Amino acid sequence: MDCRKIMKSSACKIIPVIVVLLSSVGSVWGAQPYKIYTIRKFGNSDIVCDSYTVQQGDHIWELLRRKGSISESDFPRFVSILKRFNPHIVNVDKIYPRQEILIPLKETKVKDSPPDTGPRYITIPIIPDVLYITYEVRPGESMSRIVAARVGLEWNQLPENYVHTLKRLNPDITDMNVIHPGQALRIPELPAKGPTHTVATAGTVAGRLAGKRSVSPATEDLPPPKASIPWWHRVVSKTIAGLGGKLLASGQCYFPGKDREDLTLDLSAFPVLEMEDGRHLVLKSRKGLSEKLKMAIRSFWDPLVIVQIDPEEPAATSLDKVFRAVSGGKVQKILDLPKLDDGIRVSLRGDWILSQGDQEGKQHVYYCVTLIENPQERTSTPVVEYLAKENVRVLDILAEGKKRKETAPSQENPPKEWQVLTIDALDQEAFVSGLVGAMGHSYEPDVPLSFDYSGFQVETVANIIHGENALDVVVDFGTFYGDAKSAIEAGGLRVVSISPEDESLAIISNVLMAVGIPFTKDPVFFGANRNVFKTVSLSIPGLMTLKPREKMTILMESSPDPKLVEFLREKQVRILKIKA
Repeated sequence: MDCRKIMKSSACKIIPVIVVLLSSVGSVWGAQPYKIYTIRKFGNSDIVCDSYTVQQGDHIWELLRRKGSISESDFPRFVSILKRFNPHIVNVDKIYPRQEILIPLKETKVKDSPPDTGPRYITIPIIPDVLYITYEVRPGESMSRIVAARVGLEWNQLPENYVHTLKRLNPDITDMNVIHPGQALRIPELPAKGPTHTVATAGTVAGRLAGKRSVSPATEDLPPPKASIPWWHRVVSKTIAGLGGKLLASGQCYFPGKDREDLTLDLSAFPVLEMEDGRHLVLKSRKGLSEKLKMAIRSFWDPLVIVQIDPEEPAATSLDKVFRAVSGGKVQKILDLPKLDDGIRVSLRGDWILSQGDQEGKQHVYYCVTLIENPQERTSTPVVEYLAKENVRVLDILAEGKKRKETAPSQENPPKEWQVLTIDALDQEAFVSGLVGAMGHSYEPDVPLSFDYSGFQVETVANIIHGENALDVVVDFGTFYGDAKSAIEAGGLRVVSISPEDESLAIISNVLMAVGIPFTKDPVFFGANRNVFKTVSLSIPGLMTLKPREKMTILMESSPDPKLVEFLREKQVRILKIKA
């Protein structure tokens, strides 16, 4: 249950469209007044749809689950409608940033359905974000007097948009100068005049009150918090948002008590974590949370968890308490994820690793949160963006008081030869020739070769690789028989045999060993320049050369993700794609 909805009739009430307290008057009263929706036909029904632009880190099932009534009542039908209206989405499990999606929100049955003539549109007015009270007019009172008593400003001092909102909240009043005793008025609150801190954004609070949830994307940097708010609240807010929850750290919650008494929970003193599964966690860092108030809260919020925070303890300790309470103690520091679709294995290492999606039908989302000492310890941006597409959020937080000076990024452009090169492996001889050339060596076919075989001098031709340190290697594509290979090697040449059944990586491995190029299989890369026990690592399937004093080259069979290409360029590693 939303804490701002637990109110008696005499207390503040909320319009369930958008509500949030911000530090600026203009920001509250400046909301857009209209929204355009699309109406599409589906069978004998009109479907009201909302156009949505995919954001970085969105996953379609979590996105669609938050929107509209169709998905709640009949999810299979919802998916059918979704596919019909979005033919450009080939695989509903994969969506991409900046992709446009038409999301079905509400279905209306039409008895005499006209033929489908294409999409129609409706424009719906939206009331701005407003917190208001209901007030009963007394004899002798005027509108200006009532408003002045409530907000502390004379009529001529009110923001222009305040008066406009007052009129929209009271549409039955045609003349603000004419009101009657006993008449019920809706009086908007003014936002806080000082720098009131609100962790929840307008978007996230709007999502909650409209029955939708907004998931904030993972970010690498958090702005310095205001002095009155613990900086680690920002860390909690960013992380919990990704797990489908919210940190409520400003405003008040009202709970009906006995004898018509309203009990108030001050969210700035006792912040609340409101989780998607219905749990509420109160962060208690001071006295003042009475047993009476606890009982009233528990009567509405079940289950309720109270997290005891010591204001004098290190921020990391407070964060650890909060994350463990949120996850039921299931916080890890190291987690090896299942192999990704492109074969890459990811190992998460950080201060706190949390996950969401244990329930049936839910996509797993992982959050890896790490406190860092300086900006140079941040995880590589391409790695963060690559993992975000795989529902892994990497959040590096610069601890309070740490140095924030940034190092200017290198302006050096990667050489053209670092573009992803492709070698076709369909023809084995052409494949070996291309591989050897990419490694900086030469390949010669049909070179005259003479060797002793059982006392006879045999004259033939062979394919030769000129390897490291003037080492020549004979490549046998199955043309040598009997003891010919042993006889050639007895003459001082090395022979590498390749059969038609050999796979491309096996051929590469044999050739590299024969010509003396060191390599490693499935190399591991660390995503940040910091303690490896707090660093995300990626194991990339393939072979990587390790030639001293030369750029490393990784040979892969799968097509690398563009973000992965960026990351490997940062590491000065060339990519050689093997086309099977």
